[in-house]
Amino acid sequence: MSVDPKARLERLAGKIVDFRLRPPTGPYRTFFTPNVVGHVNRLLGHPVPRSYSISTETGPGSEDRALAALLREMDSVGVRLGVMNGRHSVNRPVPVHIEDKELAELTQRTDNRVLGLAGIDFDKPMTEILAGLDTAVKELGLVGVCIEPGLARTPMYADDEKLFPLYERVTELKVPLLFMSGPLAGPDISHTDPVRFDRVARRYSTMPVVLGHGCYPYVKEAIALAFKSEVTGLLNVYVSPDVYVFAPGGSGYVEGINWLPKRFVFASAYSFMGVEDAVRDTLALPLNEDALDDYMYRNAEALLRSAQGGAAQ
Repeated sequence: MSVDPKARLERLAGKIVDFRLRPPTGPYRTFFTPNVVGHVNRLLGHPVPRSYSISTETGPGSEDRALAALLREMDSVGVRLGVMNGRHSVNRPVPVHIEDKELAELTQRTDNRVLGLAGIDFDKPMTEILAGLDTAVKELGLVGVCIEPGLARTPMYADDEKLFPLYERVTELKVPLLFMSGPLAGPDISHTDPVRFDRVARRYSTMPVVLGHGCYPYVKEAIALAFKSEVTGLLNVYVSPDVYVFAPGGSGYVEGINWLPKRFVFASAYSFMGVEDAVRDTLALPLNEDALDDYMYRNAEALLRSAQGGAAQ
């Protein structure tokens, strides 16, 4: 299949939505260390994003300069919006907490170019978690929720009954739920088995479920889950493979996007890959044009409309 990446870039300019973009600021910088970011980018055949490198510089103003560089990078390849997620990673030598208020502040600092998904701190009682979701969506203006049950102090699977009240509240709030899946989603890769997410998506059939990192390495199984969502008419599962499109076996996602274009969502997973590199490499993939448009922005816009009760920003 012959494609013209340059023509595609011109056509998509100012439309693209990056559904997993972690700005190089504050706690994100603590979580995504230079060693980790450098190693992942090398595995993907790219240099560390310039905006991330700026954030590691000493001296005043480096964070502001890094944010400005990130926005320029987004502009250079037509990315209109980014979506960032809160997280509470406690099973680390130095725990990292990316709070909802920090996300709201980053949205303001980027002139609404990067929107936030509320994180879940499983060290808190469920009543406090649910109240926090109300605050995040109704008061702070966050556009969804991100959940990482396999990274809790006591790891859980996505279909653990203890999580059902949380899913019920997300359903009531009418916002999308982004799961962290993939090989790093828990102490072992059973935490990314699509059957867990299948059970949640069927039980809460009106809740949009986005599978960040595409359940890699379960590529075929993730596509099967998307197919099931499509043919049953539930239409609530979205696979977001991000950098794993370019990993061994990731070509299966490309086939899946062409086959089920309404069930996939583009993301760079910045800073694991630069926004510019992710867009340019994606536009070179053998995707048909209509499927490409769905993947790069239409499906994400539909998810954001569900959260905002109207047109996406």
